[in-house]
Amino acid sequence: MNAFLLISTITTLTLQNVIMKAYSKRGRGGSFSFASIGALAALIVFIIASGGKLNFNAAIIPHSIAFAVSYCTALVGTFLAVREGPLSLTSLITSYSLIVPTLYGLIFGGEDISVLLIIGLALLLISLVFINLKSKNDEKKISAKWVFYVLLAFVGNGMCSTVQRIQQENGCAVYKNEFMIIALLISAVAIFICALLTERKSTFANLKDAAPYAASRGIANGLTNLFVLLLTPRMPASVMFPLISAGGIVATVLISIFVYKEKLSLQEKIGVIIGIAAIVVLNI
Repeated sequence: MNAFLLISTITTLTLQNVIMKAYSKRGRGGSFSFASIGALAALIVFIIASGGKLNFNAAIIPHSIAFAVSYCTALVGTFLAVREGPLSLTSLITSYSLIVPTLYGLIFGGEDISVLLIIGLALLLISLVFINLKSKNDEKKISAKWVFYVLLAFVGNGMCSTVQRIQQENGCAVYKNEFMIIALLISAVAIFICALLTERKSTFANLKDAAPYAASRGIANGLTNLFVLLLTPRMPASVMFPLISAGGIVATVLISIFVYKEKLSLQEKIGVIIGIAAIVVLNI
């Protein structure tokens, strides 16, 4: 059962990036339209998973708002980063976001700095150096826009994990479904308003165009979170998260190379391998 849930988690995690890349290759805009439908689809997954047994508590509202802001930032940032640059490198960099909750634990949680943390951070920095190394014959793939977008995705993803951790530490762990439902509802509404303001007359055309892709991506996102919730009591976090993170990156890199024909330089390939090692070490 654990193996099935683990494979399912890696599969749905990879599908999110692949679906987003497939839509972005259509050359259409509508990043906010895409994100709003995705948030709504993820919301439906949690409503179904709750079985209608919901018990809302006012204490989760601040956490839900904070998660919604983080979720919106991550969703829009990832969409724009995948559209602007390589899928494989976007996936790798956003996976580094686990360092955000780690730093939170060190600064505010009183956790000790371990040797493995130092090694993991060192590997992460080395990975970034290799990813940014370019030989004279390499085509320029990394733009300033991509760096900005992937930074948004990085911060948003990291803050999502951090807010979830704070929510559980503050005694609201029993309201997981309720917490996610409120957060995703706020996200869907907020992003839709942004779509109306920025996409204007093309909003509803974008919604129609994005619907199949965004809904699929949102369902995959909801299922990923659901599978993680099911795995958490069954597997040690030190085993589960490295396998999910590394497995997701490997699967995404293989798809980006063989399906989307993205060509990574030798330096970038080395950077990806070192990055996977960094993720594993940081999660131990």
